[in-house]
Amino acid sequence: MERLLDETGKINAVVAGKHDAAQWLDLDAAREHCRAGASAWTWAGTAGDGPAEAVLACAGGIPTVESLAAADLLRRDLPDARIRFVNIVDLCALAPPDRHPHGMSPERFHDLFGEDTPVVLDFHGYPSAVHQLLHGRPRPDRFHVRGYVEEGTTTTPYDLLALNGTTRHDLARTLLHHLDRTDRHAGRARTLAEHYARHREELRRELRRTGEDPIEITEWRWPG
Repeated sequence: MERLLDETGKINAVVAGKHDAAQWLDLDAAREHCRAGASAWTWAGTAGDGPAEAVLACAGGIPTVESLAAADLLRRDLPDARIRFVNIVDLCALAPPDRHPHGMSPERFHDLFGEDTPVVLDFHGYPSAVHQLLHGRPRPDRFHVRGYVEEGTTTTPYDLLALNGTTRHDLARTLLHHLDRTDRHAGRARTLAEHYARHREELRRELRRTGEDPIEITEWRWPG
């Protein structure tokens, strides 16, 4: 908002929600994050400053909540996996700099997403929009983008996410499928993914019985 209110000679559209939203960063970190367009949240990942086995990325309010919840599950159940968590606040930063003025440099893109690292990216819009921006980046096929796929009805928020394959359990399962191909996590990752799939369906059965999302979904908070 600081940047938008300070700019002239442009038209900026601001879309505001009606519900409370989580605050994940302090003011200085938020300013830096907005300047960068995308950054690694080391406090949410398990890779530290070292190489990652997989990247869990997100863009948008609800995708950020679900991705953090997925990271929370994996930190608890597979703590030795080296996962980098990347949050994207300016989607156009994904584009190569010669295709968009907001595009991040190849070096920074490599720092966040690596060269051959599988990336699971949750987005609040159509996945095709992200794939279009990634054209020209190294190995764009390694980006597995989840988003809105025209599925929905009058139901609960978690069930709506499930219909589009974007719940915390779906994101964690997708990332686990890639970890299962590594020597370090083969077998364990598959077993855990199957457990998340069963739990996801248990939650959906319960919400259909009650008409409300379970407390473990509605009252989830980042630990600490």
